[in-house]
Amino acid sequence: ILQRISGADLEQITPEARLIEDIGIDSLGFYEILIEADECLGIKIREEDLLKFRTVGDIQRHLRTLDPPDAQAT
Repeated sequence: ILQRISGADLEQITPEARLIEDIGIDSLGFYEILIEADECLGIKIREEDLLKFRTVGDIQRHLRTLDPPDAQAT
């Protein structure tokens, strides 16, 4: 998702990579992440959480805290 939105090379998208400065996610890109995560992965990320993310690792850590999509349906 991050590669598609940013156009960055896959090698650039590391946990330490900064979303804005290193891989070029802009404000519209942040909203595209919300939509893509929901549509492609069934993961709902709250807007207020997304806007706090500074690195790829921030997103990874946040996703680990979420319930699996199947658990949300029950």
